[in-house]
Amino acid sequence: MNAMVPPTLATPDEMRRVLRKRLRERSAAWVEILGSEIPPGSHTKNEMLTLLRAKLRARGDRGVANLVKNLVLEPRNPLEPSKRRLPKREVVAVSSLLAMLCGALVWFNFLVR
Repeated sequence: MNAMVPPTLATPDEMRRVLRKRLRERSAAWVEILGSEIPPGSHTKNEMLTLLRAKLRARGDRGVANLVKNLVLEPRNPLEPSKRRLPKREVVAVSSLLAMLCGALVWFNFLVR
């Protein structure tokens, strides 16, 4: 049988202490999740900016260039990571159509007289 737990009232100081403890535990968990080596305490804006830039530079899978590469090129083969990635079929088709269109424009506007 489940025994009823009598309700207890907490004082504001106790609640504040519990909430601060939870906040410290939560921020420590975020540090573990992010894999950050940021020491606890207060830091200047320049220190934090330097740490952030170093962390972003260490991650090679982020950025606009990688986004464009993933849109244009075939997915990377996890078994052969050093193999060259080929362009997607759609990209080849659209670029060849655009090249033919530009060639026709140049031919009929500038070369044929």
